[in-house]
Parts: sequence; C-alpha cells; structure tokens
Amino acid sequence: MNGSKYSNRVALNFMLASAMLSIVIFLTIYIVVHSTVYNHLDGDLNAESLELFNSVVVLSDQIYFTNPNEWLENEHGQIEVNPTFIQYADSSGTVVKRSPNLVNEALHVKKDQIGKLNFKDEISGSPIYQLQVPVKNTQGVTLGYISVAMPLEDTLMVLRNLRIILILAFPVVLGILFLISSYIARKSIEPIYQLTNTAQKITHENLKERIELPVRKDELYTLTQTINGLLDRIQGAIEREKQFTSDASHELRTPLSVLKGTMELMLRKPREVAYYEDKLNSGLAEIERMSGLVEQLLLLARFESGKETLNFNELSVIELVHDVISRLEEPVNKKDLTFDISIPESITIRSDAFMLGQIIENILTNAVKYSPEHGIINIASHESSEQLSLTIRDEGKGMSPEEVKKIFERFYRTDESRSSSISGNGLGLSIVKRFANLLNIIVSVNSESGKGTAFTLIFHH
Repeated sequence: MNGSKYSNRVALNFMLASAMLSIVIFLTIYIVVHSTVYNHLDGDLNAESLELFNSVVVLSDQIYFTNPNEWLENEHGQIEVNPTFIQYADSSGTVVKRSPNLVNEALHVKKDQIGKLNFKDEISGSPIYQLQVPVKNTQGVTLGYISVAMPLEDTLMVLRNLRIILILAFPVVLGILFLISSYIARKSIEPIYQLTNTAQKITHENLKERIELPVRKDELYTLTQTINGLLDRIQGAIEREKQFTSDASHELRTPLSVLKGTMELMLRKPREVAYYEDKLNSGLAEIERMSGLVEQLLLLARFESGKETLNFNELSVIELVHDVISRLEEPVNKKDLTFDISIPESITIRSDAFMLGQIIENILTNAVKYSPEHGIINIASHESSEQLSLTIRDEGKGMSPEEVKKIFERFYRTDESRSSSISGNGLGLSIVKRFANLLNIIVSVNSESGKGTAFTLIFHH
C-alpha cells in the first residue's frame, strides 16, 4: 500500500509538471494559430489596398480612381462567399465611394488616425477585420481614407473551436498522462520493492545473506551495494561483539575457577601460614593474569569498534625500539639476554606511535619469553627506495609450519608454551595482526623447530 501511494505521488508530481508544460504548449499553439490567421488577413488586406492605391491619382487635392473596374470585381459584389468590402471616404469621414456588397452599409472611419490602421469592427452585426489607409497629397495633408475589410466570422469560429478543443483535450491529456506515469512509476520502483522484501528477510540469524546486485549498474545498483556494505559492517560489529563476549567468558572462566577452588580449600580447615601465603601468591598471580587479559581484550575491542583514531607522526625507529626494550628490562635481566641491534639512527617511519609500539612490544615480549637463558635477540632493519623492513629474531625453539599458520588466532598458544611455565594469554599476536592491518604493515613469520623465530615488519614508503 505504501509503495502504491508512493508511485501515485510520483505520478501526480509528473502529471502536475506535465500540466504546466501542456498549458505552455497549448497556449503556444493557440498564439501561433491566432497570429498566423491574422497575419494572413493582414496580407490579404494589404494586397487589396495596394491594388486600390495603384489606381488612385491625386490632382489639385482631388482624388481620381483610374481603374473603376477594381470596384466591380466579384469579391466586391458578393456577400455570401469570401466577400471583400472596399470604401473611400473623404477627410471628414463622408463616404464617397463604396463596393456594391456594402449596399447601404458603410465601413467605420477613424478620422483621428494619421497612419495605416488595422482594427476589428462590425457590419450588420457581423464581425469584420478592417484596414484603413489615409490618402495624402504631396504636402502630407490627408484628403481621405481607403478602407478594406473582410468578414471575420469564419476566423473567429476557427479560433473558438480551437479553444474548445484545447480546453476539452487538457483534462483528457492529463488523465492519460497520470495513468501512463502511474504505470511507469510502479514499474520503475518495482526493483525497490524486491530489494525491500529481500532486506526484510535478513535477520540476525542469517546476517551472511546479501541482496543480489541488479544487472544494470545504475542508482539501484549503487543503493544495493551500499546496503550490502552496511550489512557487512553490521555483521562485522556483531561478530566482534560475539567474539569479545566468547573470548572474555572463555578465558576468565579458568582463573576464576582456580581462585574459587583455592578459596574453598583455604576455608575447609585451618592451615599453616606458609600454605596461606603460597595460595594467596597463586591467587594474586591469577588476578594479575586476568587483569592483563581484560586490558588486552578491551584494547582489541576499542580499536575494532573504531572508537580509537590513528595519529600518524614521523617516528625514529631506533628510539621506538629502545623504549620498548626499557619496558622489558626485568624479564630481560632475569634471563640475562643480549640485544644485537642494527638500526641506523637516521631511519624514520610515519606511523601511529602507540600502535606501532604495541606491535614491537608484543613481538619482543614473545622473543624474550621463548629465548633461552643467555640468548641473543637480533633486531635489524633494511631500507630500499620502496620499503623499510624491521626483523626481530630470537634463538628459541621455533615452531612448525602448522603452528605458524595459527599464531595470529586469538588465545592460540603453541604446545611448547602450554606445556611449560611460560605465561601468556594468546592475545599478543592477535593484537599485532590487528594493529598491523590498521597501519598497512605486512607481517611475515619465518620459523623452524629448534632454530628460532623471526618476525619481519614491512613498511611501504
């Protein structure tokens, strides 16, 4: 029903525009016909008056007609079929000579006019169209007036009939235009009905479904693309929300269960002080792990929702690396690790300082975790005209190709890290991958079991 009303509104608007255009067209037709008819009458009257003037001679302020037969022609004698009335009146308006078809009538003389004049008049109640031309002597004094007239009744009838036809045709044309435009409007917006019906079928249960793109790449094609793009963004937002909820509940369940079990054991019966201290330290470690987990989950959620904006600045690569290393001082000293850094101080990169710092810190944190005691971590850069690469290499146990494919998945931890005492929650490299995508950084991993792992960040200039 709404669609029908909309199509009717479109048709009505089109009809109103057509009505205005039709009025202009009809008025133009009428004006053109009216002008053509009267121009034709003017031409006939001028031709007739010229014939009369050619037979007029002025001598001593007296007018003589040299061709009296002109006044006796058929058109000046008949009244019923195409008559032409001619008359000569002196300067006072007194009729001196007239055509036979005037009988006892006389054409109206307008003595106050000094030049040629066309005007409408009547004879015996019938309309005529008259031309009055003054006859002057050599001094320019008006001696009399030659008048030529033709019946106007047929002309007025033609114009009247034309007005009636145009007036009657106007609503008929508008009605036909409304029906045609209504049909065209309904056919034109039919794809929109189909698009709407398809969109209504898409719910949260089948968000992957998309509206089929039209064959023609017109406005509807663009609209469909826009709606599909909106659905992509909605689906992405919902999936991220589901992922965050699932990740948080999954990862928080284990430490909470551990804390609950520890508290229950502590309450069952009195224990030694050392036991309580051990369990409290264990609980604090779990709380610290949960705190780190929640912080990283919120960090991911914040950037994935688009609430954080990128802030690009020119950054010194060597300074950024040293800042990250300073934050890892405690675990580095604990393992007595050495950094072999090969980065020229002149190398800079335009990027977001916080996000790039997080990427380098998470990669270096993993390198520190998996490096053996007294190991060496190599950090080197290589710059060409097209790109800059930064490689971080450790001497850890490395990974198999299957493990390399999964390391950027959330909460994924290799068998080595799971079976050892190495702490972590499996979110660090997920953050690396997400931030790298936002910064248009390519991350490649080269690892082999027993030979360490190398992460390379590729920046395009």
